[in-house]
Amino acid sequence: MESRRQIGRKAWSNHKVKALVSAICLSILFIVDRVTKLYALEHFSFEHVINPFLSFELVFNRGVSWGLFHGSSTLGFMLLTAVILVGTLVFSREAYKKARQGENVIGELLIITGSVSNILDRVLYNGVIDFIVVHYGAWSWPVFNIADAGIVLGVGSMIIQLIKQHNATI
Repeated sequence: MESRRQIGRKAWSNHKVKALVSAICLSILFIVDRVTKLYALEHFSFEHVINPFLSFELVFNRGVSWGLFHGSSTLGFMLLTAVILVGTLVFSREAYKKARQGENVIGELLIITGSVSNILDRVLYNGVIDFIVVHYGAWSWPVFNIADAGIVLGVGSMIIQLIKQHNATI
């Protein structure tokens, strides 16, 4: 029979492995997003059609998701960027609290990683670099990037986690 100390060590070791794997995956997401954005800056100044559903075209989004709050005002852009930065910091703090309590925070980490990369774009390029266009005929999804996809996956992960928690309490 294992002692409490041995069980504690195994749990801590398991926690460290999960943290390391998460850090590696999030680093890959961040790096892939940065590299693809640099590639888009160099190669997608005009539309590149891949197939009837996918094309690449460089867009600088000064707003938020789907171009909401997009404007040409520098002050408005700076205020929106400050709000996004503060929101990301508050969200990060809450994710840290959840992680310290042993809760799964992979969804939160995906959102934070994507947000940090997009904030970096705002600082470096005066707008978020978007370049992936999904479309069919006249219909088109708003232009996005890899960080945005990470954010959407993070939100989806959090929703699934909430549904599982809700079902577990029923």
